[in-house]
Amino acid sequence: MRIKTILFALIAISITSCKEMKKISGDYEVTIVGNKDYSQHDITLKIEMGEENRISGKSACNQYSGNFTNPKDNQVDIGMLMGTKMYCKDTSQIERDYLDHLSQVTYVNKTKTGLDLLDKEGKVIIVAIKKEDK
Repeated sequence: MRIKTILFALIAISITSCKEMKKISGDYEVTIVGNKDYSQHDITLKIEMGEENRISGKSACNQYSGNFTNPKDNQVDIGMLMGTKMYCKDTSQIERDYLDHLSQVTYVNKTKTGLDLLDKEGKVIIVAIKKEDK
């Protein structure tokens, strides 16, 4: 009986954490990268949770997309990202900075206004604001 209770509790916890992660699905505008305010640049983030967890968006100039895994709780492992190859002189450094920070994300915290993306030390490295549903 005790094993059944423990098993039920573990299943309930994993279902709850999956539901919590599904709540992060949506479209976001990236405002802060590292310690820089990039709210004036066109950086977007779209998260789709499902059979294939997808991440995509615009990185100031180019479009990017890829998959990620959700091994537990709010932990994420972003795989290789693919992107378009346009050259935008004015935003190339901003784009490089954003994609570098995005590759370091290991945790996601839902906030009142959107998401905080954290590195492996738990430091917030990207702040994204949820776009209003149209």
